[in-house]
Amino acid sequence: MNKIKFTANKDTNYIFHMLSVAKCGYDNAYGEYYRPRYLEKDLMVLKSNEKLLTVSGGEHCGALYAVMVSEPACAEVSAKKYYYSIINFEKKVINGSASDITDPIKIQYAERIISIAEIMVKYYDDYFENIWQDEKNKIENYIAQLQIAFENTQFTDKAEKWLGCQLQSDLFTVTFVTSVEGGAEAIDISQSQDVFGIERGFEDAFYFIGHEFIIYLLMNVLADENAFKTFDTWEATEGLAEYYLKKIMGNIRFKEHRKYVEYYENCEKKVPLSPVELYRQALKDAAILEHNERGFA
Repeated sequence: MNKIKFTANKDTNYIFHMLSVAKCGYDNAYGEYYRPRYLEKDLMVLKSNEKLLTVSGGEHCGALYAVMVSEPACAEVSAKKYYYSIINFEKKVINGSASDITDPIKIQYAERIISIAEIMVKYYDDYFENIWQDEKNKIENYIAQLQIAFENTQFTDKAEKWLGCQLQSDLFTVTFVTSVEGGAEAIDISQSQDVFGIERGFEDAFYFIGHEFIIYLLMNVLADENAFKTFDTWEATEGLAEYYLKKIMGNIRFKEHRKYVEYYENCEKKVPLSPVELYRQALKDAAILEHNERGFA
């Protein structure tokens, strides 16, 4: 059974739309097209907090990314309602009436959080009244072919078999947005939900999404390891995902992780190893891998 669900969510799209028009982590034709609708001073509020609001795979996660991007992007409530509630909460933090506040991020950045949230509330209705339907149509047209491809290949069944585990949730939800070309994608906004753009071709999208599905399985398989807890292990885990992607599809997607794929394949030739054993071995040999890559071996 295919465990990948594709969706077009208006609130998720709105959040990344605003980041794009503000050149906050994204600088592309989409943002350029819609940017004239907004006051420059409002966009500067977002842009001035770019480092806090954005992520970069294996390198950086902004201090406000969770509270201002990923949590509202999950769309458990409307983004407008979410940002209104956080404005009210942070005002209580500032005047000292918030009880039992323990989150240092919400204390340290209270004023910045309010200023960002006010901008996100301000343009919410305009997006849904004048922009969303056109963007939704683009996404729905894109989804149709990918859904069939994953169902026909039985990709998720094969991935779970190779890694010896099942997805922790019922479904892995791929939420498509139209505004993130040229910037960070495959952004996990919950334990079962990732954000992707729609600009790439269908074969590339299949491999990219397949890679991320395997990453989510590895989060379960490597739960007792130090994987996903530090940027230092990023290459080893990404390479391990590519190794299993090749097992399933016969090829890899991210060429920059080829050295780890080849390393894991060489390990396999010696003795069959589980994903955990492969990961542990890679960490032991990390210095050797780095040495060989530099051409000193």
